[in-house]
Amino acid sequence: MSKLLKLGVLKYFKPPSVLKTNIARTSSTVTRVCSCGSYVHNIKRRPKEQQTYRQQTQLSCSTTSNSVNNSELSVNKYEEISEETLQSLSDKFDLLAETKDCDPEYDVAYADGVLTIKISDKWGTYVINKQLPNKQIWLSSPISGPKRYDFTNGTWIYSHNGGSLHQLLTEEISQALSDDIDFSDCEYSNR
Repeated sequence: MSKLLKLGVLKYFKPPSVLKTNIARTSSTVTRVCSCGSYVHNIKRRPKEQQTYRQQTQLSCSTTSNSVNNSELSVNKYEEISEETLQSLSDKFDLLAETKDCDPEYDVAYADGVLTIKISDKWGTYVINKQLPNKQIWLSSPISGPKRYDFTNGTWIYSHNGGSLHQLLTEEISQALSDDIDFSDCEYSNR
């Protein structure tokens, strides 16, 4: 975790247990966090409203964290599935370099649970990585921005729109390479 702090990845993230502690210690101000855990603001409350608001906020924080922490996926199974997913995607991106007309800047690197794909200087770079604490795969796209995928019904799903990781890559990489690219043959796609 300290490695992530040095990289700035956890700069704005506070685990729900820290948030509960901050809420309980505050007397006239309560802290509220959006579902992504990165936006925090303080709200003044009158004393008799504080207890109810604390309970509601703690409930919503624990509900958000439980949806991730209480998944049926064990740590070992998550590691296995996420590794197979990223390795399969890495192989697919490597194959694209051999079979498609890619930019000279096109580059694929996979190490330590982080897959980096540079499409071109013009298009940008994709980063896909494991997030063990949340049992998620995170994607940073130069086109659609950051997304967090949960393993649901055998594939990686973005809960905000119900789209899969493989669907998004199929759409964006097809556009980037001006060719039909299909990621449905990769591991854990929603074929």
